[in-house]
Amino acid sequence: MRRRWPDAVIRLADQAAKISMEQAQTAALDAANIDAADADISSATLSEVAGVTCYKVEFTSGNHTYAYSINAESGEVLEASYRDKNAAPTDSAQTDTTASGATTTPAQTTPNINTSTGAVDEAKAQEIALAHAGVKAADATITKSKLDYDDGRQVYEIEWYANGAKYDYEIDAATGKIVSYDYDAENYTPSQSTNTNANVKISEATAKQIALSSVPGATAANIYKFKLDFDDGRWEYEGEIRYGTMEYDFTIDANTGAIIEWDMESIYD
Repeated sequence: MRRRWPDAVIRLADQAAKISMEQAQTAALDAANIDAADADISSATLSEVAGVTCYKVEFTSGNHTYAYSINAESGEVLEASYRDKNAAPTDSAQTDTTASGATTTPAQTTPNINTSTGAVDEAKAQEIALAHAGVKAADATITKSKLDYDDGRQVYEIEWYANGAKYDYEIDAATGKIVSYDYDAENYTPSQSTNTNANVKISEATAKQIALSSVPGATAANIYKFKLDFDDGRWEYEGEIRYGTMEYDFTIDANTGAIIEWDMESIYD
């Protein structure tokens, strides 16, 4: 499935770098521990990262999409990220993926959003969000409630705190449908017993070990951020490891232990 790039393109890259585009692709695949036959390279371009000439190599394999930045002189990995394709945005708007794994959407003309043109008013949107979260209005401290425009439609963005947790909801102003929601137990200290209450199978200690196993030499002391979060309808562990000159951001499925997202970049970027 690996793509063979035209000789003219490779010769052009060789003029500006010490390694060829083919070598950069091989370096990216080796770093991801993926055989060339199992990968479908979607793009490979010569660019710059933090002033360093590099190849940006993007490819898919199995249920994941990968993006690597390879130093064009040394062949070293400068940045790396991968995403679970099942966790990609489901909105109809087209998205572009950068080498660091970020997504961007095409620019849109923002209409007047001072008033809703839909059938749901702000009070009703709050009621829908609170009911879905199972939180009583009396127990919630709403910190944000506003009408906004997202992906071509009007939505209410509602944020509140209740019982030591933070909730973020987006409600479609035309239909009252829940567009997205996020639950963040900020004052929550995960343990085996509380994990059971959160309906997850993977403990905090196990999730940390899964992340650390991908960074040889790193220990629990190198974990700078770690939390249990509810996003896109599932519980996830999100965290950050800092080791040597690199920073690793990860997301782990709290029920399967699978690494859903993994970003790596230099702390100097």
